[in-house]
Amino acid sequence: MSSVERIFIQGIRSFSHETPVYIHFYKPVTVIVGSNGAGKTSVIECLRYAASNDMPPISKSSFVHDPKVAGEKEVKAQVRLQFTDVNGDTYLAVRSLRATQKAKKLEQRSMDSALERVGRDGQNTNLTMRCADMDRMMIELLGVSKAVLTNVIFCHQEDSNWPLSEGKALKLRFDEIFAATRYIKALDAIKTAKKSQVIQLHFIVLLVTLSEWVLPMFRIQR
Repeated sequence: MSSVERIFIQGIRSFSHETPVYIHFYKPVTVIVGSNGAGKTSVIECLRYAASNDMPPISKSSFVHDPKVAGEKEVKAQVRLQFTDVNGDTYLAVRSLRATQKAKKLEQRSMDSALERVGRDGQNTNLTMRCADMDRMMIELLGVSKAVLTNVIFCHQEDSNWPLSEGKALKLRFDEIFAATRYIKALDAIKTAKKSQVIQLHFIVLLVTLSEWVLPMFRIQR
């Protein structure tokens, strides 16, 4: 079973862009306590971002520490997540961002991403730096789908009431979590294949029937 071990946060929300914060997760449970605005929700947001590359559902432009608050024109942020995969191997996922204060708006961009395997001798092996490849590999290593990561394990508090959604929206969520869409597509493919085979079978039966009717006629004529 996969598990998160520790996270490094710098320049995210209320976390300083100058002084990084390390958080170690203990088993079987880790309790994070703090006053309002201390960054408890930001920890969950960083876990979700590192694991699935999904930012919070609201206020994406303010995910990085505000340059105005920092007194800078630009702030760089980084999240590093160390975790154990389903096979017990240790990995390090690194995602970086940058927020730049323009004249009229705040511009936020994703920067480098990297996924490394932590060797038993302490040496890291770089697996990929492509964001798309990293997103796919993270899901495989953690052993859960992206829908489960974002809607269940690292569900944001602003989105935590989704089980109370209206029927159609709720169905879509459950379809994503239980991969029902893939199941439905598989059923449709089976039905299409069955229909095609039934048509071919009817055609073969028709040919056999015609041959049984026509062949005796040729014999009579001969």
